[in-house]
Amino acid sequence: MAARLLLLSALVISPAQSILQTATIDVLLPGVPTPLTLLASQASFGPSLVSYTDGHHLSTSSSSSRPAGVGLIPSTPPSDDPFLCNDWITNKNTNNNNNNNDGEKSYNNAALLVPRGQCSFQRKALSAQRLGASAIIIYGSLSSRYALNVTNTTNDDGTSNNDAYTRNDYTMEDVIWPTDKQDYDCSNGQAFIPSNVFEKMNFVTSPGGYVDSNDEYLIGNSENNVCVKYAAANDDTSSSSSFVSSCESQRCLVTGNNVTTDGGSDGEGIKYEACCAWDFAIWLYQDATLSKEEQAEVTIPAVYITMQQATEFLDLMNGVNNNENGNGDPIVLSMYARDRPYVNSSAIIIWALGVFVAWLASYHSSGDYRSYAKAIQMKSQWMARAGGVGGAVAVASSSTRRQGGGGGGDEYVDERPPSSPGRGDGTPRSRSQSRERNAATASAASPPSENGERTIYRGGEDDAAAVIANRSVQPRHQEEESLELDASHALGFIVMASTSLLVLFYFKIFNVVKIFYAFGCSGAFAQVVLYPLLTRIFRKLRWKAPMRPMECLSEENATRAALNGGCKGKILMCLYSFFGPMTHLDVMANTIAYAVGGTWLYMAFTVLHPESHLFYWIVQDIFGACMCITFLGTIKINAIRVAAILLTVAFFYDIFFVFVTPLLTKHGESIMVNVATSGGPPKADPSWCEKYPSSEECKGGEPLPMLFAIPRIGDYQGGSSMLGLGDIVLPGLLLSFASRFDEAKRLMGLVSGGSGRVRNGGAGVSTNKSSCNICCGCGQGRYFGPVVVAYAIGLAMANAAVYLMQMGQPALLYLVPCCLGTFVVIARRNGELNDIWENPRAIRAADALLFGGTIEAEDEDDVRTSSLLMNEGAEMT
Repeated sequence: MAARLLLLSALVISPAQSILQTATIDVLLPGVPTPLTLLASQASFGPSLVSYTDGHHLSTSSSSSRPAGVGLIPSTPPSDDPFLCNDWITNKNTNNNNNNNDGEKSYNNAALLVPRGQCSFQRKALSAQRLGASAIIIYGSLSSRYALNVTNTTNDDGTSNNDAYTRNDYTMEDVIWPTDKQDYDCSNGQAFIPSNVFEKMNFVTSPGGYVDSNDEYLIGNSENNVCVKYAAANDDTSSSSSFVSSCESQRCLVTGNNVTTDGGSDGEGIKYEACCAWDFAIWLYQDATLSKEEQAEVTIPAVYITMQQATEFLDLMNGVNNNENGNGDPIVLSMYARDRPYVNSSAIIIWALGVFVAWLASYHSSGDYRSYAKAIQMKSQWMARAGGVGGAVAVASSSTRRQGGGGGGDEYVDERPPSSPGRGDGTPRSRSQSRERNAATASAASPPSENGERTIYRGGEDDAAAVIANRSVQPRHQEEESLELDASHALGFIVMASTSLLVLFYFKIFNVVKIFYAFGCSGAFAQVVLYPLLTRIFRKLRWKAPMRPMECLSEENATRAALNGGCKGKILMCLYSFFGPMTHLDVMANTIAYAVGGTWLYMAFTVLHPESHLFYWIVQDIFGACMCITFLGTIKINAIRVAAILLTVAFFYDIFFVFVTPLLTKHGESIMVNVATSGGPPKADPSWCEKYPSSEECKGGEPLPMLFAIPRIGDYQGGSSMLGLGDIVLPGLLLSFASRFDEAKRLMGLVSGGSGRVRNGGAGVSTNKSSCNICCGCGQGRYFGPVVVAYAIGLAMANAAVYLMQMGQPALLYLVPCCLGTFVVIARRNGELNDIWENPRAIRAADALLFGGTIEAEDEDDVRTSSLLMNEGAEMT
């Protein structure tokens, strides 16, 4: 029940996700029709980029070979301020935005490429804007991972020289080295650089310490990269190939750690550690040290690209600028936001799937009534063609007889001895007690052939009707065990659901739920899908052996083995007691089902974000549908009073645990959202989770599997649209009641000699279109079709609320009023509200007919009403 919340898909993408690159940069080279496309992350300050259609294009028509309005011209910062951090220099150009301080370069319609480091991202953007640039592209660099502990020198008299950024006497002790795990990870590649090679690099030059000439020693996949040349070898690979294969960025950082060795030709006994550098997209955060006026001053877009992307981009720029044979056209680029679908098609699909499963499960729950009615109709039609008398009345007399009751009333008694009490007492009843009787009547209905096999007719309608005419109309030979809910069950729901929700919230035993779901749904999958499918296949192939009972698990063999004693006898008797008679088909169906469930469970425990894998979410959705069908076929309500209590309790339960619990919990968490997302979103920063997605801090946010989930289609941000199974089965109990009530009235109308068309309380004769009746039961006076439509409307309202309010919604908030209200309004209009408030007579009569027992009219008024129902007003569809 914990996953009944209909969640916003944005909640699904939160677990251990990387920082999304939401911007696109198209780089158009001179004479090349296809642009180079780079993905970039956007800043949290300044304007957001618009979509491609309205892209961030500025008209530049300086060259006839380039169309006007294609984009921006990339440029580099002034040579005396490569990091755009010298505010006092750029401020000189506030009144002259066309040129830098040397008057050499124009930044009109330019996108400045600026390395990361030495000052904040927002300060760089502000400086670029003051130079006249139209956008800024900040790129990662190794130099940004280093810094100097800058301090001013002091004169002998104690005064400061204010030379922190200009002094040239910094030492290695003043270097602020990169941070382990945050900037680099030695497990991805490690090298030990000899001291004579290390001395060629410079880390102490003001203002940042690191100088760009170090890049030639620390970048690349050749031995020019000292980390490739001096890499520590793995057991299975050489040293150089070890670093190249394990370090994705192909860049390393000197960590500041050193080791002492015995010396050698490469060094003097000391080696310096260097490790593989991380190179991921980052968010460009605001600078809290800027004033509000300066923060608001930034009006140009800012994006970030990685070190590898920057190297590729800068190489292209240098190649074009150095190409003397070119026509002089510069590189042009366009920046825009990545496209996302305007319509979330997966949300529409999940809505349609929820409505379909609710309809299918509810329709399937009344299948016993429908099968019995079909047999009556077929026998009636055959008898009519064969000259039989009495039609449906004769059919009815073959399975029931009418006996006079006290007070002139009628009492309908099954010819077969009852094996379970009727439902007139209003107490819950299990149908498992009637299985032996049903099996016996099935044997009478379908006598065995000469070889001991049951006769399965596959001829035309006349042949089928002939078979039915030669036997009594009986219910299906195997009735599943079911439980009828009453008011106490409805009240117990709130206790059990609340307890389970609180246990999951406080003890975080979410893996237990996955285990229960996998094995529970595997059994439902075998019964709902595999068993009928394999049965149909074997019948088509006319292969009967798999459908025969296994001799070793027959009652006779199990009993004989148990009497003989020994371990084998105990095992066989235990298996027979637990499973009963089994066929090879049962074994095949369950083996396949549990193999699929085991594979699904293995992925749930071992694969990172398994919900994005096709097999995982398809199996989860199929399992969920089978569970809903099994649930509604087993758990039933037979009174609108019970449905009203159950759905009202669930209505307030949903609202309380979604909207009220944030006011009661310590950290303001919604208990429902927390449990539905396996403990809430990850605690760690997204940049950390991108590097270490399996760390404990990055776990959480994955939805519990008790729901339907469909990944968002065509959306680079990922995520899923979800619908909890509880939002199907709880309203589905009401849909199931409507379906069974309609079919029970139709069945009793056929038994009483009616035509099967609904006429209720003078509401008129309904349509006789079979397609309408089969699909939704939409005739006048029927309940199932209108309630299904109401369910679809309520679920659509819940989906709309998710996207309008941008937060998760308790779907029952919308489903309960729609479904329950529709049912009550129709019942009141039909004049049947008093009847269906408690156990309806039509359902009690149909159950007594199918499963044994009696149905009695309690007083004279009920007798007349029952007679009217059974004879006059029961022309039902």
